[in-house]
Amino acid sequence: MDKLVSVLGFARRAGKLITGRDAVIASVKKGSARMVLLTGDASPRHVQELQGIHYKGEIKNIPLTMDEADFYLGKRSCIFALEDDNFIKAIQKLI
Repeated sequence: MDKLVSVLGFARRAGKLITGRDAVIASVKKGSARMVLLTGDASPRHVQELQGIHYKGEIKNIPLTMDEADFYLGKRSCIFALEDDNFIKAIQKLI
């Protein structure tokens, strides 16, 4: 989990990690979001919303809670989106 948090932190500092429901939905609608990440305590409503806007990208669950995401990433959110292929590849290897 340490490596996962590290990669997510790098992505956040690089501006490639989108946090929060509204920002993620906007990124998906623009076509920028390449992968959506949900914490373990995320509501199933988020997946339904993504399916409702016909998101075809990857949706992955990460082994963090919203509180842990807040602690490690400085953002209290249960939904994140990645916009960079290099970060996506790194996350895929870790999940």
